Amino acid sequence: MESPKARTEFTVLVLLLALGIGFRLPPLAFLALPVAVHLVGGYLFAVGDRRPRFAAHRTLSATRLWEGETLEVETTVVNRGSRVELVHVTDPLPPGLELADGVTEQVAELGEGDSVSLRYTVRARRGHYPLRSLHVEAEDLLGYATWHDDLPCPTPLTVLPRFERLGGITIAPRRTLVQAGTARSRRGGVGIEFFGTREYRPGDEIRRINWKAAARVGELVVTEFEEERAADVAVVLDVRERAYRVEHPLDLLDHAVRGAASLCQAFLTSGHRVGLLLYGAYVDWVYPGYGRRHGERLLGELARARLGTSEVFAELTRIPTRLLRPGSQVALVSPLLPGDAEDLGILTARGYRVMVLIPDSTTVPEPSRRDPEVKIARRILQLERQAIIARLHAARARPVVWDVRYPLAPQAKAGWRRVR
Repeated sequence: MESPKARTEFTVLVLLLALGIGFRLPPLAFLALPVAVHLVGGYLFAVGDRRPRFAAHRTLSATRLWEGETLEVETTVVNRGSRVELVHVTDPLPPGLELADGVTEQVAELGEGDSVSLRYTVRARRGHYPLRSLHVEAEDLLGYATWHDDLPCPTPLTVLPRFERLGGITIAPRRTLVQAGTARSRRGGVGIEFFGTREYRPGDEIRRINWKAAARVGELVVTEFEEERAADVAVVLDVRERAYRVEHPLDLLDHAVRGAASLCQAFLTSGHRVGLLLYGAYVDWVYPGYGRRHGERLLGELARARLGTSEVFAELTRIPTRLLRPGSQVALVSPLLPGDAEDLGILTARGYRVMVLIPDSTTVPEPSRRDPEVKIARRILQLERQAIIARLHAARARPVVWDVRYPLAPQAKAGWRRVR
């Protein structure tokens, strides 16, 4: 690629020739000869066998980390060709990575086999970052030719959302699995909650006999407890862009992702089979599963959550219930919009148990503007939120409003106890 110096000399050459020929001044035209010799010689020297050949390598201190943690990055560019007098190496940071220490660009002179390294530390935000290439600019000795190239060195980086350990969340779906868990199954068996009594049958344990009831009715009576079993739970994260009506929607989405991650881990810890649905701009479904590895898979999927708009999934009535097991538990994480409560009422009418975690958009950090109009708008949002919560109770959904300025665990525990 031509450099500004080469373009300037070429302009001077053309100008001298034009003036010398136009005004019939041979001395002026002959002044263009040394400029032409210098320009052609510089190009021959630059293009002959001087095209640089570089190789790049990037090393990360970790390829998976939690949001807010720091990451150490080292990138190295090696010169595989002849000597290059000026090399400008840049490692561009994608949005979401904030430079904490070090530099992401450097200028150096590289001989054959020499290398230049960039070492820096970044603070990562939730997300998935491919980190595909480095940008390199090189220039010859005389400055007549420059080269621009992107050196591929793909290094995937996943920043997982943080979550809290939640306790005290009880669910009672219409259908449960055969595995033991914490969901109330509304049938007698082995458990800790009193369910009822029945007549004694051969084979029943002696310690389960209710002697007081037997004394009243004159025959042996056995106490039954309500069985606690595992259930299918679908955690639905709302990623509709118009549902996050705040000054900084990505901050509110990060809170919603943390809430969804906390619910996923809480249900997995309780022995339930958990699936994840990202709903709004697209439908991204992770089939239900158990265990720690499945929990990491859910966290990796939540790390990729992003806001978007789609007319197809503008309303919650379009949630694909074919992916959800009939009679299962649905846990929605959403700031909610007017009309969503009625849509969730349709979902409960179909036999699903619905619980809603609402990251309160009115509790995000105050916006930079403090106009009276902004305060009125926030007050309108609060009143709108109260009306939505009242409709959720009427629709037999279980809402919990989360003040995102404070930890989720105590609010969720108090909220579920109050709703019960």
